[in-house]
Amino acid sequence: MYQGPFYQYDLDLLNRTLSEALRAASENNCSMYYAMKANHESKILEKIKSKGLGVDCVSSGEIERALEIGWASSKIVFAGSGKTLNEISYALSNDIYMIHCESVEEFELVKDLKEQINSQTLIALRINPDISVDTHSKISTGERHHKFGMSFEEATMIISEHPTLVRGLHFHVGSQILDMQYFEDLSLKVRSLIEQLPNGFKLNYLNLGGGLGIDYRNPERNPIANFEGWMNALRIHLPTSIIETISLEPGRSIVGQCGRLVGQVQYIKHKDSDQPLVILDVGMSELLRPALYDARHKITTRKEDMIEENYTIHGPSCESSDHFGFDHRLPRLNRGDLVEILSTGAYGSSMQLNYNLRKAPKSKFIEGNIYTELKIKVA
Repeated sequence: MYQGPFYQYDLDLLNRTLSEALRAASENNCSMYYAMKANHESKILEKIKSKGLGVDCVSSGEIERALEIGWASSKIVFAGSGKTLNEISYALSNDIYMIHCESVEEFELVKDLKEQINSQTLIALRINPDISVDTHSKISTGERHHKFGMSFEEATMIISEHPTLVRGLHFHVGSQILDMQYFEDLSLKVRSLIEQLPNGFKLNYLNLGGGLGIDYRNPERNPIANFEGWMNALRIHLPTSIIETISLEPGRSIVGQCGRLVGQVQYIKHKDSDQPLVILDVGMSELLRPALYDARHKITTRKEDMIEENYTIHGPSCESSDHFGFDHRLPRLNRGDLVEILSTGAYGSSMQLNYNLRKAPKSKFIEGNIYTELKIKVA
């Protein structure tokens, strides 16, 4: 019997996705650091860690979670444009592998603290490549006006003054990118910048971020992202003769398709119209993406009614923006029917809100036809 909304995760699909990602990484000399911001469910993290991936963190809370799960400090990298003094101190004190500095001010702060603490953490500089990509403006990160990273000129100034302290470079152009040409463009841009680095500087670490998209329109037909195409595109202008290993930070592409959010129809309005309005018991508190930037998720139901209708689907929160969009074609719905919102393994549970004091949904996991259940909390 239905007992409220829940996230359901297919760990078998996660295993297949990880296997494909690892195969592509091996063939293209890439190492992977899972971007924890996509999903921080313990069972998901444990599975990813068991496959040998490192972890990309963007807060001290994520670093703490990584250490709790059992990641070695040497497998943790730390990015983020607004790191606080306490967060930097925490990262350095735990001797994580690499911290990505995103401004000159941050570099100076990290440099001084690293010396005071005598930390073994290495330093990379995040450079904004000033590349525009075809994605939503709110998940584009690589243009000059964005808050992320420093200019190449600032980075070369730092490298010239501290050639042995800086060990690597970090780039990222955005998220949910499906056109591999943008990754080729990044490869070419990075190649040109590497060729302009100060003489004598040895580049030991090159991180080209994440950004690989998934198929939200046809998730059941295309459940695994194009890891091979992504890594091939990045290697086109950056062969192993230029850089032996490229580090990457996949998040959405690893976990996005393995999760679905299950909710229930509460009310149906305007039944006689050509677009009845459905209100669910799940909405922006459980899945923020549609309200935040008009993200579109495929919605299905297991009903087999031959009569279908187009529905506008809304959540229960006291906001008009709490909706999942128009023209969801589904078998005729009734109060009490269950619906499944697909492709919610990434930026679903990790972005939950406490709005309206709604209770967080449970999490259920399927692996080898065995179900387990956890209750998760909103911080």
